Amino acid sequence: MNRHTQIAWAVFAIVISVLAAACGRAAAQPDHAEAKTQAPAPAVQVVTAQTASLESAIEISGNLAPQARVGIMPKLGGTLDRVLVDLGDRVSEGTVVATIDRREIDAQVDAAAAAVAVAKAAQEAAEASQANAAKDIERARNLFEQGAIAKAQLDAAETTHRTTSAQRELSKANVAQAEASLRRAREVQRDTTLRSPISGVVVERNFDAGSLVGPGDKPVVAVADNRVLKLEAGVSELEAGRLKAGTPATIKVTALPGRTFEGRIVALAPEIDLKNRHFRIDVRVANTDGALLGGMYAVARVVTARAENAVVVPRDAVFQRGGQRMVYVVSGERAAATAVKEGLTDGTRVQLVSGVAAGATIVADARRDIAEGVKIRAIVAN
Repeated sequence: MNRHTQIAWAVFAIVISVLAAACGRAAAQPDHAEAKTQAPAPAVQVVTAQTASLESAIEISGNLAPQARVGIMPKLGGTLDRVLVDLGDRVSEGTVVATIDRREIDAQVDAAAAAVAVAKAAQEAAEASQANAAKDIERARNLFEQGAIAKAQLDAAETTHRTTSAQRELSKANVAQAEASLRRAREVQRDTTLRSPISGVVVERNFDAGSLVGPGDKPVVAVADNRVLKLEAGVSELEAGRLKAGTPATIKVTALPGRTFEGRIVALAPEIDLKNRHFRIDVRVANTDGALLGGMYAVARVVTARAENAVVVPRDAVFQRGGQRMVYVVSGERAAATAVKEGLTDGTRVQLVSGVAAGATIVADARRDIAEGVKIRAIVAN
């Protein structure tokens, strides 16, 4: 075998080896379409559209406050003589809660009473003088008509009568002034006794006996009427349009888990608060057993609409496409987008007014896009 023949056989052997390797790789890699056909179907959670009652509600949150809270402050400065209540004490309207040292004021009352007595005595003397002057002028007129006295004597009698009449009126004014001073002194005297203007519980006490207090200080004590508590909060314009006074509300309090309280909307502000674009709303709840306390955080749920025998699905099952609300309806191993019309919602579920009947199987969470016609593996959601 010559040299050219050897080279030819070597090239042939190399070509055969390359072809064999290419055939091996082709056999090891399946066709792409065949691999796509063999891919497992995606798992999708599904639910059944059910018939149920559905409520649409608004939740209003805020802090509870007593329906009335009064700080009892002195009207005059002085030294506290006694403080008769403590925190947590229950008091009735008119109960004495504290007193101010009134020895000096008592002396002022006595002085005013004495001034009234003096004024009345002066009035009695003036009235007696005026009565005598009235008799004297009557006699003088009779004598003058008989020519027994001169005109000057009659004039003098008339002057005396006018003077005594003026003195009598002045004495009456002095009595009225003295009595007014006495009434004022007695009012100041009464102001030394601090009384609760409402029935309730003492929620604040700032001073002890011996403290010097005045009108500009903190209240000596504060009393709150917590038989009824109020929840004051703000609602948006859209929510305000769905609420009205008298609507029942269910209240839950964070500090009392597991308990609910029945309340009612009593007022809705007729104008919006320009600072936050909210309407003020007042919800009242009876504190029958005293479990509720002022300052507790509460949430009031107000039902605004109710639907009976509604077709209900999870809210996440509904999605938007092309300006329409839709759900994926599952039939066999396929899911098809179907247009629906929504009704009420409670935040987690939504009513379907049309498009889907009760008993239909739909995709539970439509936030995952599903291609039309693709096989799916339905898994029933818990």
